[in-house]
Amino acid sequence: MEWFLLFILSKVLFFELYPFRFLKVKGCPKREGEKEKKHTRDFVVHVHTMFSYDSLGKPEEVEREAKLLGVEKVFITDHDREDIEKLLPPSEVLVPGYEYQDGEYGRLLKLQMGKYTVIAHPNNDKKPLYRWRGKFGEGFYYELIDLKDVLYAAPWWLKLYFVIRFLILYPLRGFRALDYFPRLIPLARWIGRYIERTDGKLPIIGGADHHVKLSFWEKPKRYFSFPRYGWSFYILRNRAFGDIDKALERGNFYISLCDGKVEIEGDRVLLKERELLFLHYGDGRVEVNDCGKLDRNATVAVVCRYLFRKGDLYFGLTPVAVFKPDLIQPE
Repeated sequence: MEWFLLFILSKVLFFELYPFRFLKVKGCPKREGEKEKKHTRDFVVHVHTMFSYDSLGKPEEVEREAKLLGVEKVFITDHDREDIEKLLPPSEVLVPGYEYQDGEYGRLLKLQMGKYTVIAHPNNDKKPLYRWRGKFGEGFYYELIDLKDVLYAAPWWLKLYFVIRFLILYPLRGFRALDYFPRLIPLARWIGRYIERTDGKLPIIGGADHHVKLSFWEKPKRYFSFPRYGWSFYILRNRAFGDIDKALERGNFYISLCDGKVEIEGDRVLLKERELLFLHYGDGRVEVNDCGKLDRNATVAVVCRYLFRKGDLYFGLTPVAVFKPDLIQPE
């Protein structure tokens, strides 16, 4: 029995410290002074409702969950529903759009009925329909992170641990029990693909790709769904520093993971304790610093949190925010 308990504890310890990496971190003076907190406006894209053939979620539930979590806009993208505007109830939160298969570009999202176009599922290697076509139009977005594709890509043993951990902690910690999920994202690999495919020319966006498979709705205070919309809205949202429409026009927002926040002043990301800034360049280089020094020539920037370090070995590395340094600019 003791050996079994030791075995279980060793496995838990491994997963809690995973991932761990040796890193060459550049040190530089941190910016002194009080952080000026800037108000952000959150939005979620790639959400399916009962008007998709493979989802049962009610639009009213989407709106309620969004308001609960402080999400200002939810961009609905039901499958092949160009008539979605007529189907959704009047709402200041729900923005109609659709997902469809384009003959030239592959899988696309049409946000706000085509005002913005997103290349969907570029990292999904399972379905032939989703395969990257190597083409994109002017003004297209690239869905760098899709939560459903994360589940396809993550190894089974890591997903199993996440599920067990979530079931144990959810009654105690609520949404915070989901904080482990970003460790499942093969972010470095996906950023490498993005740079290789687009040369960093497309703005990036994160998508929930949320489908509800079990739903009960009687009235706003009596409803149940699985998986719950709020889980995806907590794990991934896009954060703008000002007006959401203006941010989408310029790509001026960041992908927030599990409520990760970014404060930028000039050429600095104001990092918190135990945070690192990873800068991915077009030539494949990755530079890491602990003072938040931002290089606008980098293609993608990632803020990561870690549990602790032992010399150059960092444990529990978890991405909390992703953005394009050349596009992001607090207003």
